[in-house]
Amino acid sequence: MLSNVRVPTTAQIRALEAAWIKSANSAADHGKGAPALNWGQVLMENAGRGAAFVALALWDEHAGQIGKISVVCGKGNNGGDGLVVARYLSIWGLPVTCFILANAPASAGESVMSSAESETNLRLLQKTQSEIIYLEDSEVYEDVLSAALDQSIVIVDAIFGTGLNRAIEGAARVAIEAINNSFKPVLAIDIASGINSDSGQVMGAAVRATRTVTFGYLKPGQLQHPGSSQSGDLHLVDIGLPDFDFLEKSDENAGAKPEQKPEQKEAHIYVTTCGAVQAVLPHRPNNSNKGTFGNLLTVAGSLGMSGSGIMCAHSALRTGAGLSYVATARSLIASLPAEELVYKPLSETTAQSISKEALKEVTTLLETVSAVVLGPGLSQNPDTVSFVLDLLDLIDKPCVLDADALNAISQNTASLGKPANNFVMTPHPKELSRLTGKSVAEISADRVGACLAAARSFDCVVVLKGAHTVVASPDGEVYINPTGNSGMSTAGAGDVLSGIIGGLMAQGLNPLNAAVAGVYLHGKAGDIAANTLGQAGLVAGDISAGVPVALTVVKAGELSHLEQLLSHSVTNL
Repeated sequence: MLSNVRVPTTAQIRALEAAWIKSANSAADHGKGAPALNWGQVLMENAGRGAAFVALALWDEHAGQIGKISVVCGKGNNGGDGLVVARYLSIWGLPVTCFILANAPASAGESVMSSAESETNLRLLQKTQSEIIYLEDSEVYEDVLSAALDQSIVIVDAIFGTGLNRAIEGAARVAIEAINNSFKPVLAIDIASGINSDSGQVMGAAVRATRTVTFGYLKPGQLQHPGSSQSGDLHLVDIGLPDFDFLEKSDENAGAKPEQKPEQKEAHIYVTTCGAVQAVLPHRPNNSNKGTFGNLLTVAGSLGMSGSGIMCAHSALRTGAGLSYVATARSLIASLPAEELVYKPLSETTAQSISKEALKEVTTLLETVSAVVLGPGLSQNPDTVSFVLDLLDLIDKPCVLDADALNAISQNTASLGKPANNFVMTPHPKELSRLTGKSVAEISADRVGACLAAARSFDCVVVLKGAHTVVASPDGEVYINPTGNSGMSTAGAGDVLSGIIGGLMAQGLNPLNAAVAGVYLHGKAGDIAANTLGQAGLVAGDISAGVPVALTVVKAGELSHLEQLLSHSVTNL
């Protein structure tokens, strides 16, 4: 485990809550001093109170405006959290209108909310000065809500929480669209309504939040597109849940789980942190030479695609590798720039790509290097594809497989027949589609699941590139990257990433550590370049040039934007 910032799935967080409540109730039953409380109510109170502080801060940012806070609640537990928010804001003297997406009770004793905890909080809210409006499914529903939201300074979204697995329609969809059409600051409670908390997919319609205050742990869907775009700035509230060691100990005590094979283990998802990367970066002793920091061999390039290998190999040097070789088609070398790289000519095809006859030449080179990158710009020439597939059986060093190496493997997925735990595959969604047979749409709908499935299928670390790049290992560890920006959607950026990961492996990092740290540094370098140059017009060379600075600031402990938000937003209740 590289990071301590766990990002549990909906099922995992519910299991943790259930185990904690069971333990608390058991302690009370056995006279261990724990009071006999409704612990679900305690969690809801803690969540709502913490969220109310964030809502108050958002209100204060718009001080001087005339209006109110509108809290829009569904009937479930997320709505119950919203009722707690409304109660605290009202007690603190703010003008609050609470909208509940339900019919008004026909009698004083009739329940409106779907859980006892939420119903209790509705009755508590009724004792405050808050205005409560029930939005019954009628023709004037949309007009009433839209008019009220127009008079709001801040809107709190508490319609749907985690676990949403159906398309939103009817009154809830109307409410979400009204919130979005108001163009007012929106605070989402736990997760923006309409976002699948595990995949980040929009379930028909979703609130576009300014901020999201989430409880206990971040949710995978908040870190994957489009959920990340709908969430705004993320703020984390500690509601009193234990960490996941508690759940694992509970399972052990209950004898719940037998020993599992790696492929049977559930995913453990984390956000990569600066501290985690800092901890695995190679040490650089003063008494050193270029051999101290490893040698990388990049096997790459073909006619018209020579730049891919150059960019990759150069980025390895930027990451700290001592020596970087580029092995490419013989006729191309004369035209390559005379930089810090060492060129190795290989036998070539008539199309000026690497030929199968180069296999012996590369095998000899493998004896002298610490790590390999295979694939950038190789082409899909049939002879080159044969070269790649045969070489895979001979590589006994840590190796990054990218671009045309992945395309070659997709033509014969059995080519990774031997244990591949020294390999790191770095596909973008289209390449992963070719490798797995899944459509790009399927992969995009569940990036974490698709990446982990590929890691287990190929028995190696897989890096699924894209916004919030995902890294997965066969044993179930998954890391979501918080760094990077849209300016990095540029030709050659993937070659830079391969060089960074390869450079770290050349310096001794294992494939998982190199992949996780490399992805983080790659994004950090892109952020550094964008801060200076802007995102539009960023090119791969700018990212590569930013890598030494990224290494420096990570070693100094500079946090990513997400980490900065989380470091300031945890509320100790």
